[in-house]
Parts: sequence; C-alpha cells; structure tokens
Amino acid sequence: MPVHTPLIMSSPYKDTPSVLLPRRHLLRAGLASSLLLGLGACRRVSSEPIKFATNPWPGYDPLYVARDKGYFEEAGLAVNLVDLTSLGASRRAFERGQVDGCGATLVEILLAADQAGLRPQIAAVVDYSDGADMVVGSGGLAGPADLRGRRVAIEPGTLHIQLLALALASASLTVRDVILVPMPQNAMPAAFADGLVAAAVCFPPESNRLLESGGRVIFHSGQVPGEIVDTLVFEGGFVSRRGADVQAFVSAYHRAIDFMVGNPDEAHGIMARRGGISVEELRATIAGLRYVSRREQPDLLAPGGPVERSLNQLQDAMLSLAQLRESRSLKDFLIARDLVALHGQTA
Repeated sequence: MPVHTPLIMSSPYKDTPSVLLPRRHLLRAGLASSLLLGLGACRRVSSEPIKFATNPWPGYDPLYVARDKGYFEEAGLAVNLVDLTSLGASRRAFERGQVDGCGATLVEILLAADQAGLRPQIAAVVDYSDGADMVVGSGGLAGPADLRGRRVAIEPGTLHIQLLALALASASLTVRDVILVPMPQNAMPAAFADGLVAAAVCFPPESNRLLESGGRVIFHSGQVPGEIVDTLVFEGGFVSRRGADVQAFVSAYHRAIDFMVGNPDEAHGIMARRGGISVEELRATIAGLRYVSRREQPDLLAPGGPVERSLNQLQDAMLSLAQLRESRSLKDFLIARDLVALHGQTA
C-alpha cells in the first residue's frame, strides 16, 4: 500500500470541551546529586522557596505527602507547590519563569527546550504508565500494523502522540502512515461509534466507552514499560545555582514514596484529598501506573534505556508533524549520568 504523508484532518468534534484528567493535556548534576547523595537533617532552611508546578495526576501526589508529613521542612527546604490545572499550564508557568520546576512528560520537556529555549533537567522519573494508556481500534483491526492508512483520533499537544508513535514503531510504521484526526479525548467515543475514526489513542474513562462500543485494545502502555513517563524537572540555571536543594527536594519525594508503601491508607487519603476524589477513585487510577523507586532511576535513564528509546521515537513523530524544530538527545536533559550509573550499583 502507498505510504501516507502525516495528514491531520479537521474534526467535527473540535469544539467539544475536554474533561480529561489534566495530566494528559497540552505539558547533569541535578539528577546525579538528587539521586546519589544523602541529606543532612540539620540543613539550614533555604531563604528562597522552591516554586514547583504540579497538575492533577497521582504521580505527583507524593509531593503533597512530603509537604503534609513535613519532609521538605526537615530537609531544610521551603517549598511552594503551585497546583495548576494541566501539564500545559505547568509548562507555560515553567517557560515564563514563574516556577523553578514542574511535573512533566517527555512531550513538555521537548517543547520547553524547543519553543522556549530552556534547559529542562530531569531530576527524577516519578512514574510510568503501565497499561492505562491505550490504542483502541475497531473490531476489524488486529494490531498496530492494521492502522496503515486508517483515521486515528488523537488529542493534539499531549502524550497521545508518544503512545501512537510507540505503537506504530512496533509494526515498523510511523505517524506518516496514518491519518491523524485531532479532537479532545471526551469526543472520541462518539467519533468512534459514528465510524468517523477507525482507532483512538486514549485512557479511562473514554477507553472504556470505546471498548463497550465494540472496540478492542490493539496496543497499550504496558507493552512498553518505562517509556511513557512522568518526571520532576528543573530549569538548568536553577540546578546550577541550587543543586543541593534539588537533591533535597527529590529525596523528600522518595521519602514520601517510602511512606506510601508502608502506610498506604494515610498516604492515599492525603493524595485523594489533594485531587478532590475518593480514595477508591485514586486507587483505580494508580492501578494503571507504576511509581518508580530511587533504585530504578539509573536503569530507566541509562543510554539505550526505555526513556531514551521513547524520547527518540517521540521526537521523530513530533518532527514529522512540525511540532519541533530540531532533534535532541536524552543527555541534553541529564547531568553526570555516569554518577547516576554508579548510584545504581551502590544503592
């Protein structure tokens, strides 16, 4: 069959308001020091607060556990968690210098570097999608290879493009081989039921509606473990000035993760209150993701590892859609990666 150019169709659902979980919307010393070195309990409190933008996604909720349990204060930090409505809003605050760091996916990291000329530095990977994100196709599609030449619903400016690129790569295809139909995720069930698209990139609850309409999962994030990630990111200049504070911030986050493992009821209660949802809803959401421990960081971020593979495939897709002007490598977003590898051997 002929190879298609990356055609982006207009959508009859483009004016439908989106009600997605906002995490999915338009989003070398720092990493090493934050992961390798320990903290002293008697550090003086920094005079300037760290301003860190978050959005409603459970991967970032342990930051609120760290705040409520006093872990930032005990680490000598004054921290202002700026709770915004989406990854896109967090990225914009980061680009404007209104915050020192933010929660981000690889999409936001690449856009901040390319469009704003910043130097985002990954301080830690906090979680990765483990089946929550998926490509749902009509009953006649057996797998990603069958997407060639088909109309695929995707929400622009989100990590949807990342998952689609990974799905297509598994069948030796690219986004140039499909017809992209942009729309908010909550419009996808109707478009799929009306036969306007053959597949959609989505996650619950919309993915459940597609499955109820006869769709089938033809690819999901659990097939690419460690590649659809959420991270804690700081601007490079801030890392240069306050590397020890970045170290302390991430250590407090991991202390909160440890607390969550040992005290899930209390931790989940804090997290659910922060998100304005029930504990049951929170637990249903986190069932599709995996929190990343301190020990797992080096393997995920190693040369040729899951994050680098995903970044490269994502960039290819975004470049082909003219969403990026130039290509970058993972090392542009990391500092002293050899020290991180050493930490993995000694932790």
